[in-house]
Amino acid sequence: MNEAGHAVEPTALIVVRAGAVDRFAGLRAAFATEGVEVVWDRRLGERRRSSDDSPSGSERRRRDRRGFEPTSWALLDFLVVPARSRAS
Repeated sequence: MNEAGHAVEPTALIVVRAGAVDRFAGLRAAFATEGVEVVWDRRLGERRRSSDDSPSGSERRRRDRRGFEPTSWALLDFLVVPARSRAS
């Protein structure tokens, strides 16, 4: 909320790796007044079934669409996602 009591659109989103409690607390404290939302990564693991589980036995997706892990995720347990700009 800003001084007038209106909700402020976040300027970015920081996603923190599950279990990185100290990192989460530090980032939340550091960015509390900056309009940055700090959230936990809620993924619980791979959601895709193995090819052995598929009824046809063939892999529908030929390649993994995900890219490499960002350095901040691999080393620092968080990543920063810029907020989407809203059309006026």
